Amino acid sequence: MSALRRGICPSIADPMPSGDGLLARLLLEAPIPLDVFVALCDAAQEHGNGIVEITQRGSFQFRGLRPASAASFAHTLATLGLGATVGPPMVTPPLLGLQAQESIDLPALAGALRAEFSRGAPELKLSPKVSLLIDGDGALHLDDLMADVRIRAADVLRLHLSIAGTAATATSLGWVEPHQAVRAILKLLGVIAARGPEARARDFVNAPDLAAIRACLADVLVAGSRPPPRSRSEPIGMHRLNKDQVACGVALPFGHADTSTLLLLAASAARCGATAIRPVPGRALLALGLTAITADEFAAAATAQGLIVQATDVRRHVIACAGAPACGSAMLSTRQLAPAVAAAAGALLGSSTTIHLSGCIKGCAHPNAAALTLVGPDRLVVRGRANDVPHGIISPAALLSGLRHLQADPARTSLIAGRGGCLTPQLSAARVVEYLGGEITA
Repeated sequence: MSALRRGICPSIADPMPSGDGLLARLLLEAPIPLDVFVALCDAAQEHGNGIVEITQRGSFQFRGLRPASAASFAHTLATLGLGATVGPPMVTPPLLGLQAQESIDLPALAGALRAEFSRGAPELKLSPKVSLLIDGDGALHLDDLMADVRIRAADVLRLHLSIAGTAATATSLGWVEPHQAVRAILKLLGVIAARGPEARARDFVNAPDLAAIRACLADVLVAGSRPPPRSRSEPIGMHRLNKDQVACGVALPFGHADTSTLLLLAASAARCGATAIRPVPGRALLALGLTAITADEFAAAATAQGLIVQATDVRRHVIACAGAPACGSAMLSTRQLAPAVAAAAGALLGSSTTIHLSGCIKGCAHPNAAALTLVGPDRLVVRGRANDVPHGIISPAALLSGLRHLQADPARTSLIAGRGGCLTPQLSAARVVEYLGGEITA
């Protein structure tokens, strides 16, 4: 297997080799009690190297497991009731069932699907990368996440079904009534599985296959346009729950922390009356069960521990993979570089301007385009992805110097960043490389 192959999906039962040992991923479908979270952190420290990551999709990743300790780690998680689900990965909204009652009972839908998978009916030999997403109409939605199969409650009577993409890019199949949703999803997954163990929903986004899928689902599908787009989901901050409770979202800087930091965070959450924790998309954590007053106290404690508690924190717009030496494929110490890049870029960063630090061309941490992508060891891509042809060559030190000089020159900052922190498309990639002090190659 190539060291530069993407698409491998590590699990608790089948961790993936990496530069710092074995890597295991855990997707949670519901919040976990604080005491379980503490035990999870203790196990990560005992059996791994104590580094815990939260992915962009809201999964935990545990690093530094050893062949001799991985089985013990898996056993510990099983005793905690974690990591033993059957069937395809199922992503659900972070606050599913915890806010005002949705028009359709999505927790019941998720439970019914998981029960079907556990019974093995039907038997689905799917690629481990095939994902199922169930979304509602809450503010913490999942529109920006990719999924093979996505179903969304966007109508008081029906759910919208689509495949292969985000909410904006997925191919719409139509609408189904709630009592037909399980049947429709199982049929759709069965079609994907029948294509082979490597098949993905994107393989079916062509006229003949879409016609066949719609014919297969003709007895449950109702035609109709896709739901309208929604504003961006923001996990950072306070979120009202039922029973006068509050959830408080904080983010891990650059998506990772050591277990000592997470244990301090758990202790702060407990002091403030939180009952549970959940990792959520956006590399964030939600503390659940707080009140409005104690949520402020929790946010202050998280700030003191170095976590991100403001949606405007510039560190949120620098994305770094594990990098060298943690990843054997990496040729850049991304996580050592990330804090300096965030400080140097400052005003250049914003919701439209992201800097991606990628150890290699796989771009695992951010498969989408970024305003600037530095690919180890020194390749610079402007408005593109890690595997794109680089526009220039620049050392990490030169990049930091170039970003600082841009911030010190308001006229040039305005030219390169444009209004609202967006890397202006009118400026050529070559000119961006030049302004940053790099060597133009494309």
